[in-house]
Amino acid sequence: MTRPPMKIAIIGTHSTGKTTLVQKLKNKLEELGKKVMIIQEHARSCPFPVHEGTTIEAQKWIKDNQIAKESEVDHSDKILITDRATIDNFAYLHRVADEETSREYEQIAFEHGKTYTFIFKTHKLDIVAEDDGFRTTDDDFRNLIDSLINQFLKKNQVQFIPLQATTDYDVHVKDILERINT
Repeated sequence: MTRPPMKIAIIGTHSTGKTTLVQKLKNKLEELGKKVMIIQEHARSCPFPVHEGTTIEAQKWIKDNQIAKESEVDHSDKILITDRATIDNFAYLHRVADEETSREYEQIAFEHGKTYTFIFKTHKLDIVAEDDGFRTTDDDFRNLIDSLINQFLKKNQVQFIPLQATTDYDVHVKDILERINT
């Protein structure tokens, strides 16, 4: 019996090390002889305002591009790792959307979340976010997004694996490899 292709989402508020973790996980899996494909986050290429100034239009663009990219890539012989998921997107959208739009996007995020074999969530630590010229470093905003992601996961009973509260990426990679049985 052939196993379906593996699809891993790394989710969490911004500035929690998702992008670095995704790259380190890819490198380790390749060292183990696995073929890996990454889908990077789409917020950086969004032509509309993001972060605190985001709009429904911006979050729709990010969601649509996330889903389209995941759907169009052939990863039948590879492990697909996504840097963010529509779950993250929903958290950013929820804070600016009316109730009806929020419910609609929540359902989309929930249904799309079922396409992942594994969902790993980073832990927001009490450390200052680095200013990379794009991401906001506002800690209250980071906490809000983290809280909204947690609320979504709990409300929708999404199966996910919380990563340990550490900045040691080797610990995260080891934990993930144990969970995905590679």
